[in-house]
Amino acid sequence: MLLFVYGTLKQGGKYHCYLGEAALVAEHATAKGTLYDSGMGYPAMAVSDEGGIQGEVYDIPEELWPAIDDLEGYTDGAATDLFDKIETTVNAAGEVLNTFVYVAKDPALLQKQVESGVWDVRIPQEQV
Repeated sequence: MLLFVYGTLKQGGKYHCYLGEAALVAEHATAKGTLYDSGMGYPAMAVSDEGGIQGEVYDIPEELWPAIDDLEGYTDGAATDLFDKIETTVNAAGEVLNTFVYVAKDPALLQKQVESGVWDVRIPQEQV
């Protein structure tokens, strides 16, 4: 299954190691939505028909999903989850890919909009 990543799971991000043996499918992909700085060192995405969030797409082996779900605070739709895991489409070099993505479930994660739609993994604190 494919996963669109837009924050700390991207190449160079502090949690990229969670992707283990996942295969990079698209280094440059865009999803519709709005990107926010959570104020906690990682971004959160809100679903929207407007805007564009830049990220990467990986083919995730089944055995990696539990650890990634745990990292993202997702436990199969529990009320206390920080994120929801939803299906979405992304554009990668003119090709439309069906992927999963983690989006903010807790509105407290949507602190400050990142206007560029790009989370800079080199800046561990609040994005500019």
